[in-house]
Amino acid sequence: MSHFRTYLAYAWALMAGPLVLATFMGMSFWAEKLVAVTGLRVHPIYSGGEVAQTIEHGEYKTLIHHPVFDGLIGERNEGFVQIEWHPLGESLPDHIEEHIDFDQDGRSDFRIALTTGTNEAEFEPSNQSVLSLDTILTIQSGRLFRVSLLNDKS
Repeated sequence: MSHFRTYLAYAWALMAGPLVLATFMGMSFWAEKLVAVTGLRVHPIYSGGEVAQTIEHGEYKTLIHHPVFDGLIGERNEGFVQIEWHPLGESLPDHIEEHIDFDQDGRSDFRIALTTGTNEAEFEPSNQSVLSLDTILTIQSGRLFRVSLLNDKS
């Protein structure tokens, strides 16, 4: 009789495990509550960091994130700053040219000119900590790109 109970308990555990997983995967409400209660956040390396400033240009807006140098242990020597362009109407203009001041010191850190139809860009750094332009990604009807940086503090 005791072996029967043991087998029954294992069978119940095997059947309940997938049921619990299916419940959480099918119900985003509970998954979001679980994340909110535990305080989990997406790491800035994946999310691009918090938005430092938003600039509206009439047809589109520019989101400039805080520079990210986070590493597993302390800050890294190289990082990035993420820039996003989002249309305020249906789509971005055909050509965007903008001087970006990511450190908010009143001087342009780099200039970027983008042809939105082909995602071809001209990139000119004017700050010695700016290294290069990474890939430009199309997100919904906007664009997102990262610029590699040297960490001045390290």
